[in-house]
Amino acid sequence: MSIGHRVFIVHSDDSVEHISQKAFEGFFSRNEPSLKKFAGSNIHIAMAFYTLKERKPDQIIRIDNMRLTVNTDGSLDEDRSSDALRLAMNRVYPAEERAESMAPVIDATAKFDERRWEQYNPKLSGPAHKKILKRLFGGNV
Repeated sequence: MSIGHRVFIVHSDDSVEHISQKAFEGFFSRNEPSLKKFAGSNIHIAMAFYTLKERKPDQIIRIDNMRLTVNTDGSLDEDRSSDALRLAMNRVYPAEERAESMAPVIDATAKFDERRWEQYNPKLSGPAHKKILKRLFGGNV
């Protein structure tokens, strides 16, 4: 079984825009300024993974979502990306309990981290989900 993926930008009005895998890989993996159109903004990325049948999308495996910040030159904001990675690691390996101090202190780090996690990983709206499926499979959705 072959697996494919496509990358979409989800706009605030739930419209979706396909971006090339080459542009996204350059932006995300090599920190190239390949998303100049979105310079200086936060973007909602939806990455659809699917099985292929005769080189065409056949069945959706999953759709991952993330919010990324684009620098003014069109490259990835590495500080925000590093923060998102730290949050992901804290979800997998929760921080050990911090040493108790003499004064009563409430540690709300986990609560704030969860709030930021939700900001970095937005849920895909129903209308945007349908538009992505329509882009992948045509009018047969």
